[in-house]
Amino acid sequence: MVNKHVGPFKIVERLGSRRQKVYRAVQTEQAREVALKFIKLPPTVEWEKAIAKIDREVVGLQNLAHPGLVKVYGAGVDEQRVFFASELIEGESLAAVLARRGKLTPDLVVEYGRQIADVLRYLHSKDLIHSKLTPEKILLTSDHRIKIADLRLNRAKKRRWDKTRRRELDTAAYMAPEQFVDGATQKSDFYSLGVVLFEMLTGKLPYPPDTFGRMKKMKMKAEVPSVANHIMNCPIWLDKIISQMLSPDAKLRPHSARAIVLAFDEIKNIDATKKPAISQISGGFNPLTIGADRSEARRLLGVKKKKKKQTLKSDTPLIQTVGFQVVAFLAVACFIVYCLIPESPSEVVAKAAIMVESEDPVQWAEAEVLLKPLMDGDSDVQQNSEELFYKARRKSLVRNAERGLVTRLQTENVLDFGRAVQLQLDESNESAKRIFTKLVASIDPDGRERHVYQESVVRLGELSKKRSLPTDINELSEMIAVAKDVTTPDQMATAHDLLSEIVFTYAGRRDYRQLVVVAAEQLQILKKKIESQGDVVKKIEPEITDGRE
Repeated sequence: MVNKHVGPFKIVERLGSRRQKVYRAVQTEQAREVALKFIKLPPTVEWEKAIAKIDREVVGLQNLAHPGLVKVYGAGVDEQRVFFASELIEGESLAAVLARRGKLTPDLVVEYGRQIADVLRYLHSKDLIHSKLTPEKILLTSDHRIKIADLRLNRAKKRRWDKTRRRELDTAAYMAPEQFVDGATQKSDFYSLGVVLFEMLTGKLPYPPDTFGRMKKMKMKAEVPSVANHIMNCPIWLDKIISQMLSPDAKLRPHSARAIVLAFDEIKNIDATKKPAISQISGGFNPLTIGADRSEARRLLGVKKKKKKQTLKSDTPLIQTVGFQVVAFLAVACFIVYCLIPESPSEVVAKAAIMVESEDPVQWAEAEVLLKPLMDGDSDVQQNSEELFYKARRKSLVRNAERGLVTRLQTENVLDFGRAVQLQLDESNESAKRIFTKLVASIDPDGRERHVYQESVVRLGELSKKRSLPTDINELSEMIAVAKDVTTPDQMATAHDLLSEIVFTYAGRRDYRQLVVVAAEQLQILKKKIESQGDVVKKIEPEITDGRE
C-alpha cells in the first residue's frame, strides 16, 4: 500500500495495529497529511446503497465540532474498499501507552477521564453515542490532550445498517452488559468509560476477555469491581465514580456525561486544594454524595473532628468563682423561661420562610423539619407551612437534579425528573420533554410529590416554546432520513412532531422547497402508520388536563 495513490491521496506509511488498516497519507492538492482508514463492508450489504448511506453519514460527521474529536474530512471508494479520510493526530493510542507503561497515575487518569466525558457529553447532546469506546480509539497527544477516533453516526438502541454478527472479544471487554442483549445507550458509553478508567489505573481489565457467554454473565452477576482493591493510591472519590459507572444496572450509573464532567472537576479541585471539603458535601456535586451521608463521607476521607483548644487555668477553679456562679444562675433562669415560652406557630413559619429563601441547602432541609409538624389542620398557618415546605423541597429537587445527585431512597418520579433535567442540560430537549410530559400527566398536583409536578410543569412549558431546528439542509435531510426508520409509538410521536415542525418552519422558503416536499411526504406516510396502530395516535400530542397547564 505504501506509495500507492488512492483517489486524491498518496499513502506514505502504515499506522496503528495490524488489525486496523490505518495509513498516513498526503492529500496532494491541499498538500496536507491525513489519516486513511479502510473498512470492510459486510457481504450482505448492497454496495450502491451502502455508498449512498456512507455519503450521508460523512456529511453528519463533518458537522461535528469538538476539540476532543478527530475531524472527518470525507470518504471514498478504492477497488471495492471504503475508506475514511480524517485529521492526522501526532501522538499514539491509549492502548499503546498502556502496553508500554502498564498503568497511569491517578492525576493523569482524572485529566483524561474528564476530557473523554466531555466528548461524550457533546455527542449525547447531538443524540449520538460512541458505543465502541476502547483504548485503541483514544489518541493521546504530547501535551496530554485526548482525541477520540473511529466515530460513526450511532444512535441509542438503533441497529447500524452495516452491523455484522461478528464480534471481537477485546472490544466486548469494554461493552456494557445491556449491549449483549438490547443494544447500546448513552449509559453504555459510561460503562465503557468506566472500564477504560479502571484499566488506566490498574493495568488490568475488570473482567478479562474470556468467552462471550462467560463475559456477559460476569458483567451482569458479579460484584462491581473496585480500583481500591488493586492499587493503594487511588483517591476514594475516583474509586467511587468508577464503581458507579461499572454498575450492571444502567439506572445506577451517572445520569449524564455532564454529571461525570462535574465529578472530575470536583476531584481535581479537591486534589488542588488538598482539602477534604466536607462542608461542600451537602450542597456541591461529588461522587460521595451518592448514597453516603456526612458521617460516612467523613469516615471514608479519614477526617477527624477538631478538638477544642484548652484555655489556661487560673489557680482558683473556675466553677468556684463568683462570676461563674452568677453567669450560670442567669443562664439556667433564661433557659427555664425560654422553655416555658416556646415560639408561636406564626414565629416558626416566619423563621422557616427566611431559611427557605436562603441559598443554603442545609437550611432548606432544616426548614422542612420545622414546618412538617405545622402542616396538620385547616388554619392559615397550616396553609403557609405547606406552601413553604414544598417550596423547600422543590429547591432541593432542582439543585440535586442539576448536579446529578441520586440515591436509592428516592422515588421513581424523582429519579425520572433527575434524568429529564440532565437531558435538558445536555440539550436533548425532545427526550426531556417526553419525561416531563409523563410526570405532569401522572403525578397528583395536590399529593406528596406536588413539588415534582410543579417544577415539571414549568420546565415542560419552557421546552414547548423552544425551536432548535438546524438551518443546514444536509443536517435536516439526515433528520428526515432517521424519521423514516422509527418503529415504536414513542419514536413515531417524536418523528411526527419533528416532521411537522420542519414543514411549518421552512414552508414558503425557496431554498428549502424540495426538503419541505420530502418532509411532507414522509409525514403523510407516518400518519397512516400511526392511524393503523389505533391508540398510538393519542401519544402524538399528550394533553395536560384537569387544570394542570
